[in-house]
Amino acid sequence: MLVLLLSIVSCGESASYTAEFFTDKLSDGTNGPQLSVIPAGKGIAGEEYTSSTGYLGPQRSIKTSKAFAITQAEITFAQYDKFANATNRTLPDDRGWGRGDMPVINVSWMDATAYAKWLTEQTNQYYRLPSETEWEYAARAGTKTVYWWGEEYIQGKEHCDRDIGNCTAGTEAAQPWISGRYNANPYGLYDMSSNVAEWVLDCDDEKIRSDDTTPVTTGDCEYRIVKGGSYSDRARNTRLSARDALSIDAKYPSVGFRLVREIH
Repeated sequence: MLVLLLSIVSCGESASYTAEFFTDKLSDGTNGPQLSVIPAGKGIAGEEYTSSTGYLGPQRSIKTSKAFAITQAEITFAQYDKFANATNRTLPDDRGWGRGDMPVINVSWMDATAYAKWLTEQTNQYYRLPSETEWEYAARAGTKTVYWWGEEYIQGKEHCDRDIGNCTAGTEAAQPWISGRYNANPYGLYDMSSNVAEWVLDCDDEKIRSDDTTPVTTGDCEYRIVKGGSYSDRARNTRLSARDALSIDAKYPSVGFRLVREIH
């Protein structure tokens, strides 16, 4: 287990946090995705309505009663392809951008949950998609600002490189990049804003928001929430509170996922 001492900012005060990273072994002896342990605690989620951001709220207090682990980066093509080959599934299209350590794209919510089930069987540990509350709690990493680093989008902190909206000029290509190119948040997580948007467990219900780790299971469950925005989004859509709902069968070149691993 790799242990790294990081400093986080919580409630306006600097606090020391020791981030723990670990991996589980697959049945063939190789490593699964690297995981970061997220401590139990309280935070915020959502954002109050403004004309520039739209409805992202309401802002609310959230809590996680127990620690959980989440993949440090978005699941990669290499990780997903191993599952697809083992289960005779069609490999997702990479649009010519490359596979390997690139975040997997063109995978549906159903594909993501199937991968989680396979990883659970491979490791004898329980993997699943995060709930929206877990995702936002991990993404904020003890902060209360629009992004984990502050209130304004900063090119080079995350990957929103299209010159649209408020994304300033950066790299030229509008496409995802290998995870880890930009800074990790205080919990050691990469690409929580942009790169690719990420599936979570919650059903699409505009009236209900969870204030704990329980996913929303009411509303239209044929549509599930995606978080984080992507390389093709306007900067405002990469806010940690931003959310969208997509069909569980939909596959997009801007959507991937990461997983939670429960800790007992």
